[in-house]
Amino acid sequence: MTTRSGGDDDAHGPLAITDIADLCRSVVQLVEVDGAAITVMSGTTRELVYATDVVSQYLDELQFTTGQGPCVDAFHRGRTVFVADLDNEAEEHWPGFAADASDGGAAALFAFPLRGGTTVFGVLELYRATIGELSDEFAAVAQLTADAAAISLLEAFAPGLGAGQSVDEAVEDSPLGDRRTRPYVNLAVGMITVQMRVSPTEALARLRAAAYSARRPVDDIAREVVERKVRFSTDDTASDSTTKGQPS
Repeated sequence: MTTRSGGDDDAHGPLAITDIADLCRSVVQLVEVDGAAITVMSGTTRELVYATDVVSQYLDELQFTTGQGPCVDAFHRGRTVFVADLDNEAEEHWPGFAADASDGGAAALFAFPLRGGTTVFGVLELYRATIGELSDEFAAVAQLTADAAAISLLEAFAPGLGAGQSVDEAVEDSPLGDRRTRPYVNLAVGMITVQMRVSPTEALARLRAAAYSARRPVDDIAREVVERKVRFSTDDTASDSTTKGQPS
């Protein structure tokens, strides 16, 4: 999918990115937060559709890398997640995420599931740079924004859904599949599965751990795996193709 930030020009395509961008920008103003992002998720895919600023992009990447955070919980539990004070409320629950999220500029986070019927297929996440609750009125506005975003996204996947696919299958097979923001991850997971003789789930966990340890985006490490610059071995390390150690 095409990832857009607040400074980019609007673009048109199979996904109504203009609608998503407008929704994100509007909700930031209406509910008095500092940034917003919309991410589409399934059992095997996580794609950032739009983010209003670099902090929102960073929070999405951090949650993908660590496999934890409010978006992850909102997706898996199918309910809103409110964290009014990240430093005091999140460290025990998300130890790999909370401190880095705070250092990255977030003090409060709010995540709203995107639904297609009973299926959750994405998340709207809002952040504030200062601590504070989201009022009931603002939460209702944010939920309406999430519902509108879900409708816009489902319209993009309508051909697949019309053919009897599930929401997850339609997301996977959408016309944007060749323009994903993390194109190397699935390939790298397959290679690590073979290199370490582990399951794909375990391979993804090892890839995320290597990226987190190196403080680099997951897709950067994945690309180096695909290009055979980095190899994972059964001694639980990710090695440069010529020298031992963490990916550089």
